[in-house]
Amino acid sequence: MRCGTCDAFPCKIGAKGDAETRLIDPALMHGNVELHTGCRVRRLIADGEGKRIVAVEYERKGETLRVSAGMVVLSAGAINSAALLLASANARNPNGLANSSGVVGLYFMNHNCTGLMAISPRRTNTTRYPKTLTLNDYYFGGPGYAGNAGSDKPLGNLQLLGKIQEPMLRGVMPNAPKWSRRWLAQHSVDWYVMSEDLGQAESRVQLRSDGSIVLDWKRSNLKAHRRWVDIARRLLKDLGFPVVLSKAFGADSPSHQCGTVRFGDDPATLALDTYCRAWDHDNLYVVDASFFPSSAALNPALTVAAQALRVGAHLKGRL
Repeated sequence: MRCGTCDAFPCKIGAKGDAETRLIDPALMHGNVELHTGCRVRRLIADGEGKRIVAVEYERKGETLRVSAGMVVLSAGAINSAALLLASANARNPNGLANSSGVVGLYFMNHNCTGLMAISPRRTNTTRYPKTLTLNDYYFGGPGYAGNAGSDKPLGNLQLLGKIQEPMLRGVMPNAPKWSRRWLAQHSVDWYVMSEDLGQAESRVQLRSDGSIVLDWKRSNLKAHRRWVDIARRLLKDLGFPVVLSKAFGADSPSHQCGTVRFGDDPATLALDTYCRAWDHDNLYVVDASFFPSSAALNPALTVAAQALRVGAHLKGRL
């Protein structure tokens, strides 16, 4: 259709290659796959020894239910996977499941990101291919300029943002007239400036006594990110865009959340082995971006997909 609204919008005709059309719908064509909607998983239940997961407890329409399986794969995202493991604590695992190392919930990472709108008053942007350009020339550093120290330090990735539409600007410009937001959207080329967030034990997901989630994100590498934003803004102005607006992304705008259930070779300091199987529970796997020990400065989605395929082949061998 070339409608120009793939990014950040659902597709009415199923033409978007997203998780629903490419993964869930094809899986549901198999007779041994069920999708339960309107459910909220509350905890994973381990056996008396605390070594194997025997059931998943969930709520649906006010009723508490359980489903049992010989193998359990948790894929709730870096925040909710960690929170669910912590919420599943029991007498044998008082600090939560998969957490004898004590690292579940720690080392939360969320890319340092800033959106740029490069405004060209004389030109209207009518693109139908909004995410087709990326730039890594400054990934490992950049040339110095007057007043800039540390230009040899890593900066990050610059890529086109999905084309901004007027409704997307309402949250950040609530008091601006609708015509002005529409004009900005029509005359902008939109960019995404991304830098690495370094994993820190102090950056963590925790649970309150009432079960609610607390995200304590200790941001890092901000000095390099601000330098990268400054360089990107200068590049765009040199290209002929007289006005460049910026908006930093915060914790309210999830940007590639990673960490919290890290994988690796050492069960004393990590939660999962290299196939994302919990060191503490032979039949529990955590397969989402929570397994990342670091996140570089790129979208982690393809790495998550590659690891999921790898874990899938491993599970097929086990079964």
